[in-house]
Amino acid sequence: MKAQKAAAAVLTAGFVAYCASGTAPLRATAAEKQPRTALTLDRTVADTDGHFTATLSLDELPETGLCALEFAIEYDTAALGITDVKLLYDTGAQKAEERANPKLAGTVFQYEDRDGLLWIRWATALDAEYWLRTEQAFFTVSGTLKGDMPKGTATELKLVSAAGDAADAVIAAGYLDADGTSHYCETAVQNGTVWKPIDETGATMYGDIDLDGKRTMTDAVMMHRAIAEELALSAAAYANADCESDGMLTMSDVTLMLRFMEHDLEDNAPDARKNSPTGNQQTHG
Repeated sequence: MKAQKAAAAVLTAGFVAYCASGTAPLRATAAEKQPRTALTLDRTVADTDGHFTATLSLDELPETGLCALEFAIEYDTAALGITDVKLLYDTGAQKAEERANPKLAGTVFQYEDRDGLLWIRWATALDAEYWLRTEQAFFTVSGTLKGDMPKGTATELKLVSAAGDAADAVIAAGYLDADGTSHYCETAVQNGTVWKPIDETGATMYGDIDLDGKRTMTDAVMMHRAIAEELALSAAAYANADCESDGMLTMSDVTLMLRFMEHDLEDNAPDARKNSPTGNQQTHG
């Protein structure tokens, strides 16, 4: 136990230098497959006052779980401000750390807003039962969009290393094996976005159901599934799907969606004229 805790302390302490230097992670041998971790920030829509909450989820974890994870969320300070970070996934590590050593109070999950770079660290030197082992929502980030951000536009929440989006820098995620050997994971990420709605319904771009800023066949498939009651949509996705703005999803909304998609294709054609300022905010008609 003592040896494992000591090794864990070395692992977590080394993450700061590891991220800052951009050093490549430990590689698996030819006979091994490098473990993976996947982080996903959702695409969300602010309310009419500009307030938003985005959720970061652990979508993939190594079988062992993680004893340490360190990264940052890069954002545009001209577009938004961060007001709060709330941990959702309680492994029990924080209380256990406090019982073992009161000086460790508040050290398992830490964050710091560094002017456009929200630094995040989760780390424990406890046994594996207290590690991150379940693929679920990890924490939420709340904030407010700036008033001069245009309606119907989005700003990115980008997952980067703790040192920022520097060349060769990587997100640090790792665990210890039974021998106390440190293992770093390959980390996949999906960045998030925060939209400013175009109206009080929460719509951002009519027909863009997956909130990725585009109207594609993926959105059309989601629309058909939603109409068939095979798919539940978030409030923002529903507002975008309701192209007729009548509070219902029908085949008329599908027709309008296809018209919007046709308009997008024409705008993106080589000889197309420049898009109008409202080209991504069509309502209907």
